[in-house]
Amino acid sequence: MGRIASRNLFLTFICFLSFSGFQNCTGTKDYPQAIDLGSIRWEGTLLDEQEKSSPPKTKGKSNLSAESSALHWIELPHFPLAFTKIFNLSPRSGIYEVHIRGSFDLSKENRLLSMPTGIYLPDIGENWRIRLNDKLLREEWFDSQNKELAKRRSVKGLTVPIPAGILKSGKNEIAIVFKGQASVTEYVPNDHFGFYHAGGFKISSLEEIYDSGTEYLDIFLFGIYFIFGFYHVLFYVTRKQDSYYLFFGLFSLLSSIYFYSTSYLIYNKFVNYPGGPDTSYFYRLEFASLVPIVPVFLLFARDFFYRNEGTFWAIRIFCGASTVFFLATWILPFEFLLANLRLYQFLLIPMLVYVLFFSFQAIRRKKADSVKLFIGIGVCALFGIWDTLDAIYKIIGIHYPYFKIAYSVFIIVIISLLVSRYVSLYKESQMLNLEISRQRDAFYRFVPSDFISILDKRSPVEIKIGDSKEKTMTVFFADLRGYTTVSEKLAPEENIKYLNRYLSAFEDRIYKNAGFVDKYIGDAILALFSDHSDRAEKEKFNSADNALQSAIEMVRLTGSIGGDMTGPADLGIGINTGTLILGTVGSDRRIDTTVVGDTVNLSSRVQNLTAFYKTKILITHHTFLRLNLLSEVRAREIDTVIVKGKTQPVILYEVYEGDPPELADWKDSVKSKLNEGIILYKVGDFKSAFAIFRELYKKKPLDSVIRLYAKRTKFFLNQTPGKDWDGIFRLHRK
Repeated sequence: MGRIASRNLFLTFICFLSFSGFQNCTGTKDYPQAIDLGSIRWEGTLLDEQEKSSPPKTKGKSNLSAESSALHWIELPHFPLAFTKIFNLSPRSGIYEVHIRGSFDLSKENRLLSMPTGIYLPDIGENWRIRLNDKLLREEWFDSQNKELAKRRSVKGLTVPIPAGILKSGKNEIAIVFKGQASVTEYVPNDHFGFYHAGGFKISSLEEIYDSGTEYLDIFLFGIYFIFGFYHVLFYVTRKQDSYYLFFGLFSLLSSIYFYSTSYLIYNKFVNYPGGPDTSYFYRLEFASLVPIVPVFLLFARDFFYRNEGTFWAIRIFCGASTVFFLATWILPFEFLLANLRLYQFLLIPMLVYVLFFSFQAIRRKKADSVKLFIGIGVCALFGIWDTLDAIYKIIGIHYPYFKIAYSVFIIVIISLLVSRYVSLYKESQMLNLEISRQRDAFYRFVPSDFISILDKRSPVEIKIGDSKEKTMTVFFADLRGYTTVSEKLAPEENIKYLNRYLSAFEDRIYKNAGFVDKYIGDAILALFSDHSDRAEKEKFNSADNALQSAIEMVRLTGSIGGDMTGPADLGIGINTGTLILGTVGSDRRIDTTVVGDTVNLSSRVQNLTAFYKTKILITHHTFLRLNLLSEVRAREIDTVIVKGKTQPVILYEVYEGDPPELADWKDSVKSKLNEGIILYKVGDFKSAFAIFRELYKKKPLDSVIRLYAKRTKFFLNQTPGKDWDGIFRLHRK
């Protein structure tokens, strides 16, 4: 069913192209027999200057043939009628009048006598009067001065209605007076002076004239070419990478203007009404749109096949010469316009031959799509050369519409090539975009997108050395303790698998809680959490909460992903909140992101202290005081320290939310006792403090913090500190 529908649609299209403007594909109406004016006998006479100034007088008669009865009449050849050639007028000899007359018979039964009729003239010019049976039907006659026509009215597709009662049975006489200018040169006759079509002149019913004069093909071609042209020009304006889109757009627009200006549509719409405009402007438009078509196509073909290759002097010469003819079309006086066009037609033939040669060279060099274009060019060039030769030498005297059909097929071939090229480029673009996307994703694995956003950059491309921003964040350091011992037991590839198993799982928890990993430092992780993150849940906007939640989940996770060979990992996490600076460092060849500041350094020191205190999670009082949702988290104060390189003390809290339930419950139960002992320790009451820690130690010797304070207080009982004792533990190493 689909194939049949497609075939019928194709046949309808061919039928439309083949018969539009001539007849309907569905059949014809029963029109009366038309009078073919080209088949009747015509005679004509030329008025010289004396006869024009003193026309003969014939009393009682105004019929043109009667008025000119004293003139010398000659039988005219078959149409077309170019009076400058028929009467051998000297070039540039001025303005002449030509009278022609003919007659035809109508029987009483002829239906033309009883219905609206008209005279159809495919062309007529340059000034003229038409009479039928001594009645003036239409005139476009203007006074002339200084051997120049005041106004040219060379029209096309003219329909002159015949009022009722003028046609009669028996003999009918039609007489036409022409006024026109002699040719500029004997080699180029002034075709506009007379009739330059070989056929189509007739008297028929107005209904038949209007039906046969409908130019669906021209409307179709004009619309298609204009849409194609406008689309491709806009396409180039928005994407200026491929200039052949621009040249094809101009080529199609020029074709649209040319076919429209050569059709009867423009004349019936804007010209053919009585007293209409000077037609010289419309002929200038027609010729001016014709001249650039082939040169613009050559530019298209050059850029389509040989982008940025070669100079192509022949194309440059053709374009330069065509530019001269184009300018001359608008600048020269109108009487020189046909001579200018004829010279261009002689240039057009070698241009069309060069187009074929150019296409053959593209095939020889195995350029993509060159064969298709050569076939389209070949068919169109043959019709183009035929049309040009026919226009010059009047081989058959009529321009068949087959060139329009061949030209439209040629346009479709070019469109198919552009679509094919575009699809190919689109696929390449997709592959390139996919590769760029992969590279971007790979880049984001090295530089987190969150880091880029914090620097107020939209993409990695915008990052440059020295970009920086100060921000309050929570810094998170995590380290797999004892990894060195574990790595000695594993093969190299197992080492990497071991690390990736943990680091990948840890990163998932960090990302889920709106943080991002800034660096992997061996088996350690540096992660950052911001108070304002697009990925943070609304109720978890606090960076301290999110960082601590990640730490708790990671501690719980380490007990479940350890291998049989290594056992569960031992994890130490240090967290601190404060102001830091994010920025980029490096050189033109190598760039990296970094975070600096006391907040970062203190977080690193706190992480190192997890090994000293034998704890898993340590947070500073800067983080502890910012906790929101986790303000009731299982945590206990364990010490006040001054780390190496710092002068300000920091209170450390152990978070034991992720400890085994039995151990966590123990720490909850003795937290108040531990706080009491630490207070006594800080004020220097070592005896009372030691008593508390010793009692607790006996109950839970595995509690590393209680064991540490029991040792400290016992030490200070034997060696009392100085008067400057403040209870702060000072670290002299990292």
